[in-house]
Amino acid sequence: FPYRFESGAGDAVVRLRVAGPGGPASRLVTPIEVSAEILRTLRDHAEEILGAEPAGAVITVPAYFDDAQRQATRDAGRLAGLNVLRLLNEPTAAALAYGLDKKKTGRFAVYDLGGGTFDVSILDLRDGVFTVLSTAGDTALGGDDMDRALVELLLDRHPQGPLLRARRESDPALRRRLLTTARMMKHELTSADAVSSTVEEETVGVTREDFEAAIAPLLLRTSGPCRRALKDAELTPEDLDGVVLVGGATRVPAVRRHVAK
Repeated sequence: FPYRFESGAGDAVVRLRVAGPGGPASRLVTPIEVSAEILRTLRDHAEEILGAEPAGAVITVPAYFDDAQRQATRDAGRLAGLNVLRLLNEPTAAALAYGLDKKKTGRFAVYDLGGGTFDVSILDLRDGVFTVLSTAGDTALGGDDMDRALVELLLDRHPQGPLLRARRESDPALRRRLLTTARMMKHELTSADAVSSTVEEETVGVTREDFEAAIAPLLLRTSGPCRRALKDAELTPEDLDGVVLVGGATRVPAVRRHVAK
């Protein structure tokens, strides 16, 4: 990573030592400051598109966030110059985005596979009001893992694979190029049966079947939290009225088939 973790000065908040702007001088920042920087960028985009400063903001958070994590999110929003009106559970936000609140009653699973995390929540809808019955997940699983699995597949087929693996450990730019290529190929494999790309001056091809075999263990890791969430909600798959797929990684056809299965 382009940063190092460091313990806080007399408190329990971890710090990240990052390179200073425009040069190698480093500085310590808190996770709240990092979150505020992301929210500030989003606010700037909104201002550019809307032509005016947003009057308020609703920020979504994972359903499992505790009071301290929610307060830290509010603090980050204020640091970013936002008027935080309220926080909304991510699975509830997804259900609203899909218009499920227009129904009277129902029980839904929200399967959220993002870039770096996986969450599954069971929602109960009664008269337009959502209640989170249970939530589970894996905070170290997501589309980024698919990218890394595809990188390993590409290196297995590259004539200089062993050499590139050795260089990768000390060459951040090489790691980034490999991941960027893998992500592009992953996107193309959503609709194509096979793709090829130039990887460090060599053309390497991958079929969708190869890719799906490489990510199969990752998909299996989502099954446990799904079963646990259903068990905690005291429901079976047959009790659900639908499943909402959220997150860019759910565009992978194998993910959709796995969820249905």
